[in-house]
Amino acid sequence: MLELKDVGEVIASRDLTLDKTGKLTVLIGKPQRPADIDWYCPYQKVGIGSGNVKRAAGVDPVQALAMALSMLGAELYCSQEYEAGRLSWDGGAVEDDLGFPVPPNIQDVLPRGVGGGSNQNQNTGK
Repeated sequence: MLELKDVGEVIASRDLTLDKTGKLTVLIGKPQRPADIDWYCPYQKVGIGSGNVKRAAGVDPVQALAMALSMLGAELYCSQEYEAGRLSWDGGAVEDDLGFPVPPNIQDVLPRGVGGGSNQNQNTGK
């Protein structure tokens, strides 16, 4: 299995606010294609969790990038930090919006007004 130490060339990043004064940084690396597997896009969350570099696979670089964004969304919206109202982003369309897509089967975790979300999450820390 391919083990990644870092995301390589960073093509996108986002800083989220953790506990009103802290920071969670999301890093997305350039999609890559090793000779023996499909395309993958590395990503990392620095500030919560293990900080390990993960990857999302796809049949081409666009699909790998889209999958990485979706996986990040799922991990962030389903995190203990988000559920406890400790994670936010100032650029969100509505309160509690972190600005990441999620897979269709979990769109109910999105805040109301974002991508069909119907989250009943009552984040009281805002």
